[in-house]
Amino acid sequence: MKRILLIGKFNKAVSNLSDCLTDTFQVQVCSDDVEMIKKMLKISKPDLAVISLIDFTGEETAVFDLFETAFRKIPVAVIGNREECGKFQKFVDSEPFVKLLRPVSKDFLTKKCCEILGLSPDGNSIGVKGDENALGIGGQDSGRKSILVVDDSALALRSMKSMLGEKYKVSVATSARRGMEAIQNKRPDLILLDYDMPECNGREMLKMIRQNPEIADIPVIFLTAVADKEHIMAVLQLNPSGYFKKPLERNMVMKAIAKVLGENPEETV
Repeated sequence: MKRILLIGKFNKAVSNLSDCLTDTFQVQVCSDDVEMIKKMLKISKPDLAVISLIDFTGEETAVFDLFETAFRKIPVAVIGNREECGKFQKFVDSEPFVKLLRPVSKDFLTKKCCEILGLSPDGNSIGVKGDENALGIGGQDSGRKSILVVDDSALALRSMKSMLGEKYKVSVATSARRGMEAIQNKRPDLILLDYDMPECNGREMLKMIRQNPEIADIPVIFLTAVADKEHIMAVLQLNPSGYFKKPLERNMVMKAIAKVLGENPEETV
């Protein structure tokens, strides 16, 4: 079950939001005190933060600064009406924030949180065994090359699906374990793999892939947010089919993928 850190004033609205989310997610409620949020982020390690703007005065910008800097990998859903969102306009219309205008129903809130986390509406991860639609099996996707994107960042997964979805069948996984499940369920033509994931990182997942004769020949391109020479050399020593430095530039990515898949790069831009 995915973890959500629900942040806001301790009021009835936050209590109601918690009740709405607990059927699908593991919810931890936290005040808008920045130091408390820092502690809770480190302790609970949430997959998603949800901020309720009800009773916010407009002076709580430090809360947003926290997610723009030290915890940028965590996606944030911000719930408020137009006036409330207007107090934090420069934040709520940019990553890693997703604005949800209230009033919001339980079904709508659950659906949006699932979308942000790359989940199906029932809270299951997209790209794992049994989710044929998420893996792009059959229908109008038949005949297109398939790409599996493995990244612990829901924002990165959404961005990659948007970038690649018009040309390729794209499935996603939020961890190495779910990525391996997706590969066993449906062999992709290419894997885009985040090098810097927690618990089981990209290096360890690539090792698992290469040790399995049935999938060892699948090309793997690493994604990394670190640009220093030592880090890049460590990536290249694993002999991947390539690597991309985040943030990604679409034309470069599409041309590199086309080359790996034996396609004409000029037809992908």
